[in-house]
Amino acid sequence: MKFCFFGNIAGALKGKTEGGAELQISLLARALALKGHEVVIIDPYSSESFISQEGIRLINVPDWNKGVKGLRLFRYRIPALKKTFFQQKADFYYVRMRSYLHLIPYLIAKKINSKLIIATAHDLDVLPFYKKFKYEYKPKFNLLKFITLQLPNDIIFHYLLKNSDFVLLQHKGQKSYIKSVKGKVVIFPNIFDFGMLPNVINSKSNYFIYPGALNILKGSENLQRLIKMLDRKVPIVIVGQPKDKKTKKIYEELKKTTNIVLMGRLSHRETIQKIANARALINTSNFEGFPNIFLEAWATEVPVISLKVNPGNIFNEQNLGIYCNENLNEMKRSIESGETDNICKNNLISYVLKHHDFTTAADRFLRIINN
Repeated sequence: MKFCFFGNIAGALKGKTEGGAELQISLLARALALKGHEVVIIDPYSSESFISQEGIRLINVPDWNKGVKGLRLFRYRIPALKKTFFQQKADFYYVRMRSYLHLIPYLIAKKINSKLIIATAHDLDVLPFYKKFKYEYKPKFNLLKFITLQLPNDIIFHYLLKNSDFVLLQHKGQKSYIKSVKGKVVIFPNIFDFGMLPNVINSKSNYFIYPGALNILKGSENLQRLIKMLDRKVPIVIVGQPKDKKTKKIYEELKKTTNIVLMGRLSHRETIQKIANARALINTSNFEGFPNIFLEAWATEVPVISLKVNPGNIFNEQNLGIYCNENLNEMKRSIESGETDNICKNNLISYVLKHHDFTTAADRFLRIINN
């Protein structure tokens, strides 16, 4: 079979991932290619076309940045994408994340009687618009960007959820928000490649770690409140940089807190090493999808303490850490008591191997689309 993916994926294929969604697309593409399927990725943001070591053909889009901004969308970009997608004549077209450009592969798939697969990348993808606005758009609100990009992205994504042939969800908790759809709705968990883990030195330290971007959506305000409540004897290592104005102020205040170590942005290898040596990973996000950082923690034998994120009630069903039911006092107690020290480390790795392993990803995916 032939699969055509779309997105800013060139970096992920070369080991320089732009984000979690891009990583997941690249992992699925690699898994299918290694199974002998023909895989093409259309990446208009890449400066070059190339073939990966797994045989994936990445196609860039010439003249993507040609012309006047705004007008070039209709003069160059849309016509070029339509032509490139049509030329592939793939059996399946796959898109992930919210983008109005995903309407193009949908229309092409309809025209040539192929199938479109749309995958969620975040819980906000399926949640009501007011939550998207409150947690994602409002903290960095730009009216022009909202009207010309964010709102069209949401409208098209909602339409594609209703009309695509397959809707892939990250966990069962997202399923309750999917109603009145024409296609098949299936849970396909995020993929984790143990082969991409750098060699880590497991020398456990006493600190707890918060890794990742710092913004309102990721719970920077929750993190600040938690830190104010915690015993000053509990060390917290924060890896990441502030991404919005309010969080930048919070970050400056955290510099004055004696038990907080601000590492700034680290490489992926350095971040994994810091996670591997922590007692537990803490997550204060308001919303996530299925965080890749959870998988990285469990794969390095580190449990997770989560304030609000509990994808598919995983913490209630698997012994992977502690879910605090959106209660900061419970999170404070869980950290200070050190109860995650008693969690079986082998259970963490075996869970990832069973449900998320890269080596079985292609077979799990093919069972979905072949049923």
